[in-house]
Amino acid sequence: MEKDLFKPIKKYFEGQGFECDGEVDGIDLYMEKDGQAVAVELKVTLDFRVVMQAALRQKLVPYVYIGTFAVKNTRSPLFRDKLYLLKRLGIGLILVTKSSKAISVMCEPAEADIRDTSTIVRKRKHLKREFSERRTRLNTGGVNKQKLITSYREDALLVLNALAELGGEGSPADVRTQCGVERAYNILYKNHYGWFKRVGTGRYNVTDKGYAALEEFEDVLYTMLKNKPDGRTGK
Repeated sequence: MEKDLFKPIKKYFEGQGFECDGEVDGIDLYMEKDGQAVAVELKVTLDFRVVMQAALRQKLVPYVYIGTFAVKNTRSPLFRDKLYLLKRLGIGLILVTKSSKAISVMCEPAEADIRDTSTIVRKRKHLKREFSERRTRLNTGGVNKQKLITSYREDALLVLNALAELGGEGSPADVRTQCGVERAYNILYKNHYGWFKRVGTGRYNVTDKGYAALEEFEDVLYTMLKNKPDGRTGK
């Protein structure tokens, strides 16, 4: 599975000083170091679909790899043809052995030469903002149907925790003071996850779903709160 590729590749790049996280705006593994952004698309086999995905990622990230499991024969004509194609496209390739999880970089990516459009620039800014605003790096890339720890969910959890610490009911102003999340009112008002209930003018309380979320995401909250005052990892 793709998730089995995530940890060894993430560890490899962290060893080079990159700050990494999974599933950032749909990218399996996104990382930055000294302002340089790198993406890795994970796939069990090296097929056309993952090559297409990697090529599309080049619109947003200048350096893109494909991470896949090692093949039995890297000298076979078919594999050499695939490697030639990736080099022509400027896409890097990382192989991971299934048994030892050893990493082999078969080719490095070249910086993508993509014509900027307003849409691409906007998406790049959103990608970098989402990555920089995340307080944790707890996502695993290549896993479907998981609840992602986005920057919004992190802020919502801090708001939820603050409201619970206020006795389960309070005003947006009190919550914002308690947790330091500037968009506390917006999170309470929109109630995206169903964690809150408006019980009066400027008053909200925690729902049963909210209390369940406090237990479900206990590890995420612990990671954020232990990194106070700014609550951000890697800063």
